[in-house]
Amino acid sequence: MRHRLFLSLSTFLLVSSSISAAVNSQETQTPKQEKYEYPQEVVKTFMKGCGFTNSKDFCTCSLDKLRSQYTFAEFLKIDTAARETKQVPKEVINIFQSCRPKKA
Repeated sequence: MRHRLFLSLSTFLLVSSSISAAVNSQETQTPKQEKYEYPQEVVKTFMKGCGFTNSKDFCTCSLDKLRSQYTFAEFLKIDTAARETKQVPKEVINIFQSCRPKKA
């Protein structure tokens, strides 16, 4: 479980590699970001990275919960802090854990 959680959190950090490019691209395309919508490039990168070690259902659940709880601007702040500290906030860890299938 701990190994899979670490891989999920690593995926979260992997998304950061595309966020800067997406933000720069988005700033030139659309001056105002809609709340809870993330750039398509970020969504694709998250799903691809997450899918290496997790099911599509888990990845979709995680992303949906992130987008329902955090605006893209908030997500960027969390991502930046996670990259700098190498620690993911407990609230985000709880989101990932809530998407894990329940064992019978």
